[in-house]
Amino acid sequence: MSLPPIVIILLTYKRTDYALRTIAAAARLRYAAPLLWYVADDGSAAEHVRAVRDALTAAQYPILGLHSERRGYGGNANMAWEACDQATPLTFWLEDDWELTTDLDLTPYARLLLERTEIGMVRLGALNLDIRGRTWGHDGRMYWLLDREPHHEGTPVFTGHPSLRHVRYRYAHGWYPVNQSPGDTELQYAYQFRQSRHDTPGIVWPADLPWYGVFGHIGEIKSENL
Repeated sequence: MSLPPIVIILLTYKRTDYALRTIAAAARLRYAAPLLWYVADDGSAAEHVRAVRDALTAAQYPILGLHSERRGYGGNANMAWEACDQATPLTFWLEDDWELTTDLDLTPYARLLLERTEIGMVRLGALNLDIRGRTWGHDGRMYWLLDREPHHEGTPVFTGHPSLRHVRYRYAHGWYPVNQSPGDTELQYAYQFRQSRHDTPGIVWPADLPWYGVFGHIGEIKSENL
């Protein structure tokens, strides 16, 4: 199967040091087709936007697009996803404070999303310990197919943590809500996933990853406090 490119959507706002660490660590990503970048900046100062662009250029990463508009978390995510949909069905979501800690090959996860329409997302950030699921396999690999209903009410099955997604996830579960804080946006989108029909694309977790994932959270500055 010929693989399409993956666009890495970098959601960023002000946190220049964090963003540059996130970009540098992304060199550990592997993929058997091109990796492109789309920067969704929430109206930061020109210095931040320039530093992010310069870091991507220095690393010789192709930049599919860059916008810097004060749209809030949901508005920026929607704008980026719509733009990337014109180039590829696959997007890798990365907020500007998640640092990849080991080599990570996205190829098997891309093949999964392209071949199995019942899956819409491969979750790769930290996995809450009280989320339930069942074993599920594809191409010799084991995954956890995550239950839509968490064991505890406050545990989101969908999160904004790093993930690889097929555009069918958006087609099934809708756009991000807008005009809310990043935290509330995430919780509302998790609720949209929980309320969707059980025959819509689900979320899997690679069973060979540690529960804490392969991305470390940088620092203590929260995006909603900026």
